[in-house]
Order: sequence, then structure tokens, then C-alpha cells
Amino acid sequence: MYSLPIAAVNKNGLIDIFETLAQFPNIGMMIKSGEYTVDAHSLIGVFSLDINKPIELLLDKEPDEEFKNAISRFLPASVH
Repeated sequence: MYSLPIAAVNKNGLIDIFETLAQFPNIGMMIKSGEYTVDAHSLIGVFSLDINKPIELLLDKEPDEEFKNAISRFLPASVH
């Protein structure tokens, strides 16, 4: 399992995250926020997240450069 912290500043940010992750349907991924873990490809699941808590993207394997570049804008500054 590979983990990356991600961040959304508002609900529109969650939509941006969802739309970006949807471009990679063949990558197994979940999003964890607090005690909840949701399917990253589920709009309802992603929208149920509390953006005031840290959000962690969980992947089945280490992502390739294309994926890393796509999600780079959602990574906290300390991860870049």
C-alpha cells in the first residue's frame, strides 16, 4: 500500500480531486479521512469527507510519474 497526503480547501477542491482521480480508473485507490475510508472513485464517498481533517490517498502500488504530476496540485507543500 502506498500513501500520499492530499488537501482540499473547500468542497470545489474535492470535486477537482475526484475529477483528477477519475482519469485513472485502473488504479486501485481509497481516501482516508479520520476514521473513514472511502472509494476514491466514488463521488458520494469523496464528497462525504471532512475537509477540515487530514486527507490521505491510499494506492495499491507506488504511482507513476503521470499520476504524480496529475495530483501534484493537491499535495501539501511539505510533500513536493
